[in-house]
Amino acid sequence: MTIVHPDFSKLAARIAVSNLHKQTFDSVVDVADKLYNYKDSIGRPAPLLSKEVFDIFMNNHQKIQEVINYKRDFNYDFFGFKTLERSYLLKVEGKIVERP
Repeated sequence: MTIVHPDFSKLAARIAVSNLHKQTFDSVVDVADKLYNYKDSIGRPAPLLSKEVFDIFMNNHQKIQEVINYKRDFNYDFFGFKTLERSYLLKVEGKIVERP
């Protein structure tokens, strides 16, 4: 329907982003913890964040959380959001755990 009117792309993206927000954590601490404590299919530790980055999140999580505005996620069009989702957002066990 984006050929009919470009607003359909915005609508589809907003629905997709809303679904992503329902499936992911609001807190950067929860996301950082999930990424840092990730284990591979055999159960071995395989962190997706380095210790240094994890420590930065833990020491500054309140400041980081204050500046994040999740409403900006709704500004993407459908093609842009799907590109982010497929290629850039980190996944744990096949599920996306972070937000744009």
